[in-house]
Amino acid sequence: MGVGLGVGAALTLGIVWPNSAQAFSLGRSVTATNTIKMVDTQEEKIFEAPRTVTVGSGLELEQFGGIWDINLNNNSILFSINSRFGNVTSGDDIYRFMAPNFGGPGQKLLVGANPLFLGKVDFKIRPTITVLSGNWLEVVFPLTFAQDLASIPDGDLSFRIDLKVQEPTPVPTPALLPGLMGMGLAALRKRCKDSQAD
Repeated sequence: MGVGLGVGAALTLGIVWPNSAQAFSLGRSVTATNTIKMVDTQEEKIFEAPRTVTVGSGLELEQFGGIWDINLNNNSILFSINSRFGNVTSGDDIYRFMAPNFGGPGQKLLVGANPLFLGKVDFKIRPTITVLSGNWLEVVFPLTFAQDLASIPDGDLSFRIDLKVQEPTPVPTPALLPGLMGMGLAALRKRCKDSQAD
């Protein structure tokens, strides 16, 4: 029994609890990448290499991929057209965002996304938004998603993605462990008494 208590104490002291830092929250890191899915081959080519940014105020990804200014705010992503380039003619324009330290034990989980269209101009074909495995959020702008980007003033074609985030499942804290160990010992003593009485 003494050995059991010693092992229990060692486990209690040695437990490493998961980091509850939440990406897609202010001050946290999010990795963004931009690819083009070619119309003829359906192959994806990297247009803008992965970049890690900190969620906060201001445009963290100005002209990222050449078409959009992207602002990562608290549990939301804002796309605003910057008219730097004209229409993408080679394929679908794809943006992916990954939240590290997200979706693990004791951490929030990204379960969906709601688009809110804000601009004066609407999309010809609206983007599709998908939550992928591995903590990725994918936003796909299909070829010909707008009439003529060169004719749209900066910011007039924009939308925000409000992320649906599920609160973390509670994880036992180290403070609860002595109580749990005590309950286990009490059950063990009761079992020993019962077996001796038989």
